Amino acid sequence: MATCAALGQAVGAAAALPVRHGLTPRQVAQTRVAELQQTLMDDDCYLPWRQRDVSDLTRRARLTASSGDPEPLRNGVDRPVGQKDNGWSDILGQAWLQYEFDKATDIRGQRLVFDSDLNRNGPVGACRRNIPCAYPLNAPPKQVPPSLVRAFLIEARDPRGAWRVVAEVKENHQRLVRLSTPVCATAVRFTPRATWGAERAHLFAWDVE
Repeated sequence: MATCAALGQAVGAAAALPVRHGLTPRQVAQTRVAELQQTLMDDDCYLPWRQRDVSDLTRRARLTASSGDPEPLRNGVDRPVGQKDNGWSDILGQAWLQYEFDKATDIRGQRLVFDSDLNRNGPVGACRRNIPCAYPLNAPPKQVPPSLVRAFLIEARDPRGAWRVVAEVKENHQRLVRLSTPVCATAVRFTPRATWGAERAHLFAWDVE
């Protein structure tokens, strides 16, 4: 089921490229494969052995965190691969991340990828796949993964040094979250406030655009 979903996403994204660029499907295959791959990864489709392009603004900014190494958040791989986590985590109540810029910068938005526990199994006796192909009537209801960040703040520091909230999310159910935050800032800060049950906030990407 997961493979079929990925194929459907790839076909849909590929079908949009001829319309956008005035090309034939054959020309897309000949000249636009890299663009298609980046489009898919930007929409959180996993392509093994490929890295998502991270924005120049994200790469140039100084990234700091409450603890640990936050650099994996901008390595272009938005999920665990083998023994490599490719993410950052800290305890709720003390966790924060911050991008700081050399000068006041226009920020259009944010792209975040949270931990939805992709490797989880379902309860014994039910379909144990993450994307089941059947839903028995006696199956227990699906729950939001405890690891997913539920509530968080995005704050921005203006050129005068004052911080203000530019986005507050209280009931997030998504792994990939995009936010429009048009602001001129010298720094932006992410603060997780709650998960769906886990003691630690865990995410795989945070891009500023």
